Amino acid sequence: MADDAGHTRADLTAPPTETVEAGFFRLLAGLEGPGRRFGRAGRPGDEPARLGQRARLSVATRDIAGMRPATPHRPAEVEVEVLGLLGPEGAMPLHMTRWIMARLSERWFAGGRDTASADTTFLDFCNMLQHRQLALFWRAWAEARPEVQLPFGQGGMTLALTDALAGIGMPGMQIEGASPALKRRHATSLGQAVQGVERLTRLLADFIGSPVRLIEFVGHWMPIPAPLQTRLGQAHSLLGQGAVAGARSYQRQTRAELRIGPIDLPGFLRLADDLPFRARLADLVVFAAGREIDFDLRPVLAAPEVPAARIGASRLGRTAWIAPSGRREGDDLRLRSFTAMTEGTT
Repeated sequence: MADDAGHTRADLTAPPTETVEAGFFRLLAGLEGPGRRFGRAGRPGDEPARLGQRARLSVATRDIAGMRPATPHRPAEVEVEVLGLLGPEGAMPLHMTRWIMARLSERWFAGGRDTASADTTFLDFCNMLQHRQLALFWRAWAEARPEVQLPFGQGGMTLALTDALAGIGMPGMQIEGASPALKRRHATSLGQAVQGVERLTRLLADFIGSPVRLIEFVGHWMPIPAPLQTRLGQAHSLLGQGAVAGARSYQRQTRAELRIGPIDLPGFLRLADDLPFRARLADLVVFAAGREIDFDLRPVLAAPEVPAARIGASRLGRTAWIAPSGRREGDDLRLRSFTAMTEGTT
């Protein structure tokens, strides 16, 4: 079973493989799952595993001493050495550890020598007490780690700070159809005051799943509203100040072009015909870049995917190419000002 980020969860019933080599924090992060988290479940039986120690007199050389997989009758058990009551580094006097080890050396036999059991009463009592201590020690560390909190969607302060950095911290700032996880992954770039090219292209490439290239300063004719047009003897008629010949002006500062691709034919048709998907894409562009610049959308069909024109199967302006060579990409379609309320096609 995978979490929201696509990472597989640990199988607590399987034999341990690299448990001893894994660090304390890494192991517990892998054991946690939705609804089963250390220090939050309330009862120890509802947590992913029981945490405790094994009695030892040697100095700890690793974080994890061992792990017992879960059985139908008992949860998984993790024996840690990074913290605890027992051992040379423990809070209890060392002679208590020696006394526990002496009790462990005493054996009781019920019916035969194969059923021998040690006296683990006091060790189990200590582990019962320090399970909560170890779980809360882990929780204090995990609360400050975004990589631990975000896969569960309940990151507390970490999630709130990440949402604020990504621009979705306030109610109503979630973009319909765009996963919040997408914007959280790009929170560091979205939080920058400078709107660079890669800030937008990486976000869109992650959303679409195809390469995105931004072409800046695309020239276009901007219509001049009638009240602002130059008229002799009236306003806006001074040379060098406000006079403009004609009803439109050629500009490059207010338009850019997004080239998506090369992509396959289904992806090309989705950008060309899927209005809800294109609306979500436009909302994402406006979210990241604002409305100061108009954006054209140019889907680029990969050269091997360019279909030949066929009667009854091709659509003029969409999928009709006359005698494609197989070497030229299909980049003829341009959706003009697709981020605006009205859209034109050239």
